[in-house]
Amino acid sequence: MFGNRRNEERTFNRLAKQSGLPTLKQLQEMLTDSLRNVGRTTELPFGDPPEEYALAAFKDRGKGDMHWALYRSDGHSSMMLWDQVSTDPAYINQLITAQFPGFDLKRVALRNTAEVAQSNNHAGYSSSAASGFSSSAPQGLADGFGSSINATGAYVDSGVRSKARPTLEGDLENLQVPNLLQSINMSKSTGRLEVLSSNVLAQVMFLDGRPIHCVLGSLEGAAALIELIGWDYGQFRFFQGDPGETRTIKHRLDFLLMEGAALDDQFKAIKAKGIKETTFLIRKGEPLSEARLEEILNEAAGADMALQKQIYQMIDNRSRLGDILRRFKVTKADWVPVIFNFITCDLVSFVDELPEAPGKRFEINLDLSHARSVDRMLTRQDTGIFNYPSLLWILEREFERWQLYGRPFSLILLDVAVRPQSPEQVPERLPITCVKELADRINRSKIKLDILAHYETFGFALVMPETDAQVARVKASKLEELIVSTPLSGGMNGYPLLASLGLASLPDDCVTLGSLVGKARAELAKR
Repeated sequence: MFGNRRNEERTFNRLAKQSGLPTLKQLQEMLTDSLRNVGRTTELPFGDPPEEYALAAFKDRGKGDMHWALYRSDGHSSMMLWDQVSTDPAYINQLITAQFPGFDLKRVALRNTAEVAQSNNHAGYSSSAASGFSSSAPQGLADGFGSSINATGAYVDSGVRSKARPTLEGDLENLQVPNLLQSINMSKSTGRLEVLSSNVLAQVMFLDGRPIHCVLGSLEGAAALIELIGWDYGQFRFFQGDPGETRTIKHRLDFLLMEGAALDDQFKAIKAKGIKETTFLIRKGEPLSEARLEEILNEAAGADMALQKQIYQMIDNRSRLGDILRRFKVTKADWVPVIFNFITCDLVSFVDELPEAPGKRFEINLDLSHARSVDRMLTRQDTGIFNYPSLLWILEREFERWQLYGRPFSLILLDVAVRPQSPEQVPERLPITCVKELADRINRSKIKLDILAHYETFGFALVMPETDAQVARVKASKLEELIVSTPLSGGMNGYPLLASLGLASLPDDCVTLGSLVGKARAELAKR
C-alpha cells in the first residue's frame, strides 16, 4: 500500500492548490507526469479549511504499479484515506466524485480513457436513460448454487427509464465490491446500490454511509451482503435517496468486510481445487465417529459444527456436492467454510466422474453443426438476425414453458433510427449494413440465453428467458444506453442513433402472449 511513501526520499511535483475537486483532465496530466518521471510524486492539494485534502500519484520503481492516494489535511499531520493502484484516471475520478457527492461535477462512468473521450465528443446526443447492466455472471458455485432474483423488488424503478440518474456507476472489474462499499461509506451517502451480474441482482440500502438492508436473490441482511462482497464481475449503480424503513443489517461495515473477505478466500481455495457443483464427494478412510470428527474439525476454521456433522454424514461416495447442499438449503456463507474445512482436514476427496458413472458407456459424440444449420434457416440472410416468424415461434415456446413450469420471461421491442442532424430533418431508417453493426453490438453485450430477432418489418425484439420484470428493466436501460452511446461507423459518417424501447414481462405484467406483445407495443408507442 501507499503507507508512508510521502515521507520517503523522493522528488515531488507539487501542483497549485485549488478549492474544487481534481478534474479528469488534471488526473490525466498527473498520470502522464508520473509515468514519465518514475519515482517522482505528483501532489494536488484541494479543498478549503477545515476540509483540506491532497491527492498524490506516483509510479513504483520496484513493481511498476501506478499508485494514487488520497490524504486528509496536508503536510506531516496528514492521514491517508485510501490507496489505489490504477492507470485509469476515469476510475480515480469516479472514486473522488463518490467520496465528495456535494460537489457539482459531471458524472464520469468507469470506462477506459478512449471511451470517455469518445463519449464526451458525442455528449450532445447522450440518452436520458440511466446506465443499466449487462455482463456474464458466475454460475453454480460462483453465485451460491443458483441464487434467484427476489421478485418483490421494491427498490427498482417502475419504467424503462430511471427517474433519477445514478451518482455512481461502473464495472466491478474496475472497482471491486469492498472498495465500492467503502467509497459509499466514506462519503456518508444515503440511497440504494444496485449490482447486477447476469440475471442475479443485489440491492444494498445505505443510511449516512452505513449499510442497513441488503437483498441478493432469496437472501437478506448480512448474509446477502457477505455473499455480494465475493462478486468479481458485474456492473453497479448508486442512486441517492430514501433508503426505506427496512433494517436487516446490524453489524458495522468493517466487520462485514472481514467476514466477506474470509469467505471469499475460502471460496477461491475451493475453486482452485477444481471443485464444482457437479463434483462428487468421496470420504477418505473409514467413517469417523462423531466424537473424532468433532475433534478434528475443532482445529479447523470457524463453521457451524452441527452442519459440518450433518453434511459429513450425507457423503455416500455417490452424491454430487450440489445435490448434498440442496438438501440442506444452505447459503454460500454456510457451506463454503464446511467444504473448506473438509479440504484442509483431508476428510474428503473430490472427483468429476465416478468410475462406474451411470450412463457413461452410452456416451457418444454429437455433431452440433447441424444445430447451427437450423439457426441459419431461421435467420434473415441479409442481417443475420432471427426473422419475425422465428420470433413468434420462440415466444410461443417460452409461453408454453411458463404455463407448464411457471418460468418467467420478458420481451423488449425496439425501434432504432439515425438521429437527424437538424430539426428540419426526420429520423432515417437503418440501412442493412448498419443493422448488422447494431446486431453485432447487441449480441456481444447480451447473455447467451437472450435472443435478438426482427419484429415485423423495421423493428427489433429481444426475448429474455428466465428474466422477471425487475431484472428486465435494468437490462432495458442498459440496452438503450448501449445503442445511443456510440455512433455507427459503417457508411453513416458517425451519426448517432435514436432508440425507443417497449418492455413487458410475464407473469409480472400480463398472463397471455397477446397481452405481452401488446403491452410492449404500448410502451414503445409512448417513447
